[in-house]
Amino acid sequence: MVSRRPTPYGAYLQIAGTLRERVASGEYSQVSRLPSEAALCEEFAVTRGTVRRALAVLRDEGLITVTAGVGRFVRVPGQGTPGVVGGPQYQRIAAQLRAQIDGGAFRAGEVLPGELRISECYGVSRQTAQRALVELERAGLVVCVRGRGRIVRSKTSPDDPGASVDVR
Repeated sequence: MVSRRPTPYGAYLQIAGTLRERVASGEYSQVSRLPSEAALCEEFAVTRGTVRRALAVLRDEGLITVTAGVGRFVRVPGQGTPGVVGGPQYQRIAAQLRAQIDGGAFRAGEVLPGELRISECYGVSRQTAQRALVELERAGLVVCVRGRGRIVRSKTSPDDPGASVDVR
């Protein structure tokens, strides 16, 4: 275990500033996943609480968004939810998940968070979460595999409904 010296007051603001600069410079591109809390703790030699405060500042500024159980992602500047400004909640959720798929946060063959996880994360009903996932199915981005959930499809074989998905 690495012993850490006490964190100076306001260190979280300096970390938030550094992360903000990385977003502005493009080091963390739009809808890309940020490093984990553990990786940021290691990099800045601070406690998890300090990193969480820094990330909360960026979230409050609208620079990042949090998907429970998945990670923190850079938001598209000038938009609340990537791809959809208004419209029903399920469309905004689907647009955000689509942006994460397009940004590489979810690769072909990976399982998306389930309806329950999405409903908890976004504070919506399970039915709304299900409608968002059905939107992704209709768009051909994911396929539903019984017993496994919704899995991201390969972009290389759009004609094959089970492209790159092992249905065992």
